[in-house]
Amino acid sequence: NVRKQKRAQHRLLRDMNIKCTEQPTQYLMICNGGLVTGIKRETLQCVLDTLISKYTLVMPVGKSYCFVTCNSKEDATCIYNYIHGRIKLPGQNGPLYVCYTETVSNTEYIASDSAFPPGLTLIENFITEEQEETLLKTLNWDECDSVLSQLKHRQVKHFGYEFEYGTNMINPDKPIAPIPQDYKFLQILFDKHGHKYIYDQLTINKYLPGQGIPSHIDTHSIFEDTILSLSLGSACIMNFKRNNKKIDIFLPARSLLIMSGEARYAWMHGICPRHNDIIKTENGTTTRERGTRVSFTFRKVRRDDCCCDFKEHCDTNKVTFTDIKTASGLENSYVHKVYEEISSHFSETRQKPWPNITKFLESLEKGTLLLDVGCGNGKYLCENWNIYKMGCDRSSGLIDICRKRGFEVLHCDCLHLPYRDDSMDAVISIAVIHHLSTQKRRLRAISEMIRILRPKGKCLIYVWAKEQRKNSVDSFYLKYGKRNKKTESKETDRSESINYKKITECNLTLPIHENGTNFAHNDMLVPWTKKSGECHLRYYHVFEEGELAKLCTEISTVSIKEIYYDQGNWCVILEKCTNVVE
Repeated sequence: NVRKQKRAQHRLLRDMNIKCTEQPTQYLMICNGGLVTGIKRETLQCVLDTLISKYTLVMPVGKSYCFVTCNSKEDATCIYNYIHGRIKLPGQNGPLYVCYTETVSNTEYIASDSAFPPGLTLIENFITEEQEETLLKTLNWDECDSVLSQLKHRQVKHFGYEFEYGTNMINPDKPIAPIPQDYKFLQILFDKHGHKYIYDQLTINKYLPGQGIPSHIDTHSIFEDTILSLSLGSACIMNFKRNNKKIDIFLPARSLLIMSGEARYAWMHGICPRHNDIIKTENGTTTRERGTRVSFTFRKVRRDDCCCDFKEHCDTNKVTFTDIKTASGLENSYVHKVYEEISSHFSETRQKPWPNITKFLESLEKGTLLLDVGCGNGKYLCENWNIYKMGCDRSSGLIDICRKRGFEVLHCDCLHLPYRDDSMDAVISIAVIHHLSTQKRRLRAISEMIRILRPKGKCLIYVWAKEQRKNSVDSFYLKYGKRNKKTESKETDRSESINYKKITECNLTLPIHENGTNFAHNDMLVPWTKKSGECHLRYYHVFEEGELAKLCTEISTVSIKEIYYDQGNWCVILEKCTNVVE
């Protein structure tokens, strides 16, 4: 307990410049009795009320400790002797520890902006308790769809149109089961409040305690202005933010949240994954445990372009790169040029071969002629002297590194391999195809590898997977990201605002991915930070499950021998056919 007291004293001095003392004062700090530990104000008050009649309890937001100001040293000593190391509150792992302090903080609640974001309205008691119960009884979560695994086990149901979380889009040409008749009475209530739309898309989310949703702005191009969200079951705090402004909105059960205008188009909103929320009451701040919350979110599918005034957040003007000039321009600036800049640092981080690739190489017959397309620093060109290995890469910096290591390499583009047809016994291409920005270019690269492969020759391809969590196991990429963030509080919402990069020369806007986190988009820019702190953005197209296999089936000259998932990558082994059936 002395060690815990010392830690708390150091935190207090660091956070608020308040010193603890061994001599009794009228001021106390309960070291492990703060809001962050989940203790409620009411619970502490029940203990204190049995000891003294007058005191002030201050529970700072975001802290693991709290303060008690007594009228006298005698009262403080009474509390200290009764609580310190003796009292264990429900749900706590150990007893409470207390210290005397020279003073206390008077700041309890660090308030966010008090006013609602412009365009945001909250109607409390929008429906009755009986209507709430009726709605909840209509839901059978045992029939939840397959998207469950993509949402960190938050359960979801869609009606009207399915929301695709990988792209944050819906397909207006592929309607699904319509909004059930059991929910039609809600549309009547919406009409009474003057809403102009007949809503045709409904997403129902089920949040267990400890679950939330990352901060986001609903896609402009696919949904109309006003979005409605009805809260059922448990209450919770929803966080709104725009630039440096942050506003927390308490959503009671049966309340309807209306987002329109600026609140809908320009403010990010999300729910922090917590087991309890910190709320303000008449007596001060306290914690409120979350129960199971169900939200009904109604949207109207847009059939024309978005004409909002918030262009920096609008995806309507984001051009899809389909033409050769745009695609090659993007790859030149955000792949080729970047690798020239980072080649030395990149090579330092690419030393250890991946086991399953080594296994493939060791399975090749003695005397095999192997080509590594996109060989990088040549880490797969060494070892296994029973086969003859060559490499090629688009980066002259990486090619120079390979040549200094004595490897046989060529400087070329994977879309135009300078090798004869049917000249290679085996080909590997590791972490290359995902740098090509269109489906046609990715298909061309694979076709080139198959062209130079002899009949019955094998080709191994690795691409980055969008699914960085498979069978409840995080990839090395996610684990590395979590290790880098281990100092963050478990209660912190790590979903940062998604930043976008406008690429003027290509007339494109792409999201910038946050390293070490799950992928929210298929096409993005991923930062690479050099030792000097200089940051470069690399373009990636991450592959969804089945996408690589589908791409390979478009090549009639190969058969797929194996598809597998390997530490955040989709992998395929192809074999060139001896006879092609037209």
